[in-house]
Amino acid sequence: MTDRPFDTLYGVNPVVEALRAGKRKVLRLYLSDSRHDKYSDMLKQIAKQASIPLDIVSRQELFKLTSTDMNQGIAGKFGLYPFSDIQAMQDKAKKQNEPPFIVALDEMQDPHNTGAIIRSASCLGWHGVILTKRRSASVTPAVVKASSGATEYMDIAMASNLRTEIESLKQDGCMAIGLDMQGQAGFKDVSGDNGIVLIIGSEGSGIRKPVLDVCDYVVSIPMLGHPDSLNASVSAGIALYELKTLLIRKTQ
Repeated sequence: MTDRPFDTLYGVNPVVEALRAGKRKVLRLYLSDSRHDKYSDMLKQIAKQASIPLDIVSRQELFKLTSTDMNQGIAGKFGLYPFSDIQAMQDKAKKQNEPPFIVALDEMQDPHNTGAIIRSASCLGWHGVILTKRRSASVTPAVVKASSGATEYMDIAMASNLRTEIESLKQDGCMAIGLDMQGQAGFKDVSGDNGIVLIIGSEGSGIRKPVLDVCDYVVSIPMLGHPDSLNASVSAGIALYELKTLLIRKTQ
């Protein structure tokens, strides 16, 4: 849980996409006095039309506000991220006439990996992301920035017990697919006409054993060169694409 009353999002895409998505309440916008382009014009227009307070500030003030020089001269105070639930992900899939495609991050702590995976999942049409409540990067401004604003369009749920949530999805017909370097299965081995939940472990220790034990398949990506491993977000991107295209093709 957090005791902060708002999130200070920063960067062009995070702020613009948060405004476009309309998922959060907008409290205030900030624009660097040194930025003069189509995005600054857009921000001024949006603020005027929606009666949102807009402050023109110096670079130094914007740095103090965002605690980073990666703010691109744009920031905003928004309401906290409105987490979803797994049922909403399943409902979204049903509306799209697809089986559920859900990705679960098992105690992933790096906000850049978390944000990049959420971005890939959103771009590739997955229906939701599950994060663990403990020992994981939540939907912080850094995660929103790394996702390029994709968090604002994705259904994201927090799980107290990831294994329990996965078991529930399996009871609804989903196949649980773990992604691990030691996995013995390939993507083509996977079946899951009723949907899948792809589990990706933490950067250091991978998928925890209690979660690994409920996986129907544990897949790996063959390494043909050097170095002999990929980081979590790159591996996830490959798996998200391969599984979605493979299983959609099987159900058509």
